[in-house]
Amino acid sequence: MHTSIAHTDFADRDETATALRIVNSTPTFAPPLDIARRNAHRTLAEASSLDLDTATVGQVYSQCGALQESLRQVLAALDAEDGRHA
Repeated sequence: MHTSIAHTDFADRDETATALRIVNSTPTFAPPLDIARRNAHRTLAEASSLDLDTATVGQVYSQCGALQESLRQVLAALDAEDGRHA
């Protein structure tokens, strides 16, 4: 999801071009570990309760994106905790 808002740093308008260029960078937000863990558990429960027989493609993609973002936040929180204890 390199084009999502969470994965963009800033938008730069090139005056000679008509397109808007988005520059990607690593997200910097890292929630506290307990909050990231709670959000990950909630997101996983929501994804698990999704009925894949009746779910639309959009719902499946939405849950996949939510799971990826939850995992990113948990890993960022763990990295931040490791940095504090190092």
